[in-house]
Amino acid sequence: MLKRKNAALQLGQFLALVASLLIVGQIGYTLYQGSPLCLNGGCKVVEKLTRVSPLVFNGVGLFFFQLVYWGLRSARGEMRRLPQFIRTVLLAGLGVEAVLVSFQYLVAQAFCAYCVGILAFVVLLNLLLGWKQIVPGFLVFATAALAFASLDLARNPVNGEQAFTAGVFASRPGLLKYPQHYLFYASTCDHCERVIASLKTNGRATVAFNPIDQVTSIDLPQVIVNAGYSPSLNKNLLTALGIEEIPVLMTRTPEGWTIRRGEAAILAYLGTPESTPASGQSSVLPGTAPPSGIPGLDGGDGCQVSTDCTSGASGQSTVP
Repeated sequence: MLKRKNAALQLGQFLALVASLLIVGQIGYTLYQGSPLCLNGGCKVVEKLTRVSPLVFNGVGLFFFQLVYWGLRSARGEMRRLPQFIRTVLLAGLGVEAVLVSFQYLVAQAFCAYCVGILAFVVLLNLLLGWKQIVPGFLVFATAALAFASLDLARNPVNGEQAFTAGVFASRPGLLKYPQHYLFYASTCDHCERVIASLKTNGRATVAFNPIDQVTSIDLPQVIVNAGYSPSLNKNLLTALGIEEIPVLMTRTPEGWTIRRGEAAILAYLGTPESTPASGQSSVLPGTAPPSGIPGLDGGDGCQVSTDCTSGASGQSTVP
């Protein structure tokens, strides 16, 4: 029994050291490249939705694992010599990881592979200390996760630019930089396809594309693709705003936001030339909403957000 405990402590030291080296590598990569190493698209989504710098997260993580490493080392292979604060630190680590994982699942709706790897190290370190650590560890993790899940985080989805930028799959710069347009669409919606197709002959508008489903490409020239976007954020945003049909064009002007729904209303607005200064510069007067008599302003020529309305999607904007 004593040997098993010694082996567990030695394995714990090894895991804490490996985790520390992994974080040091991530910090070095971030300092050299200017951005952290993303192992999957979920990493980029989570990074955009967090206000704390990745360097701060990694710095705290490095301190955590170094504290655990030296604490386990001080036990000299005997569980009875293990400092009590190590158990407390590991429980605190589980609580923090529960919040971070819940954030990824409930808010970002995308998992960061690097973050999940760090979670695995924290869980394993707790498991190695036996049942006296496993039981309270489970309670701490479950309590923190349930507490986070009980929060209503979707009441104010348009808080800053994060709800839009994290959901942008692609952007097409136009002749006119302003106003800023965000087109919410689905790859299976024929109405959305026709709106996107109209932009092939309309190079004036600068448009960002926010799909509510997973897409891989868009049939437009000169687009800048961002593979690490979150379609769930776009869908949740429309749901929170009470919008049940797509396509939706959200336009930001100095006066605020304007929302146009339906194929006809969007095509009518985008087909109206913007007023430009006589000097020919690219700055424009803010666009105004179309008259209420334009068909489609109140929806009716769109697809339901919650269903696949295609009768054979044209496939113009996406590919399988």
